[in-house]
Amino acid sequence: MVQAVSRLAEPAVIVEPMLEADLDAVVAIEQRSFTTPWSRQSFAAELEGNRFARFWVARSLPAPGSVVAYICCWVIYEELRINNIAVDPGRRRCGIAQSLLAQAVHAAREAGCLTGYLEVRPGNEAALSLYGKFGFSQTGRRPLYYADTGEDALILSVSLESASG
Repeated sequence: MVQAVSRLAEPAVIVEPMLEADLDAVVAIEQRSFTTPWSRQSFAAELEGNRFARFWVARSLPAPGSVVAYICCWVIYEELRINNIAVDPGRRRCGIAQSLLAQAVHAAREAGCLTGYLEVRPGNEAALSLYGKFGFSQTGRRPLYYADTGEDALILSVSLESASG
């Protein structure tokens, strides 16, 4: 596992596998970040019962630090599927999400994944910028994907053989 340290934010963070003890902090960040957040039960089921699920958290340094961000993805055979990534609102735009995404891409490559996929809201410029840094580009659209607003979702994908990060 790569332990990414963001030098863009003060204090820095370390990226580590998520533990069951991190669930409350992750759910709190999720609730502050999304209009239709995942429930604690959804996170717990993924963490404990989905053999494809991979979770990492970013902890503030010095250790032991509080959880300030997380990423949830699936590594399914030759595919990386990014499900959720969120940074505590007070810690955004400091490179933390980039550290988390770099960890996920690295782990996916190590597992033999060839392609990465995700959905994103068309108006989420910060996320689109982040994913663009890793070589993700739009390959499709899911009409009316987001139930809360009726927005479409952009489908982004990347070849992990050539992705940055």
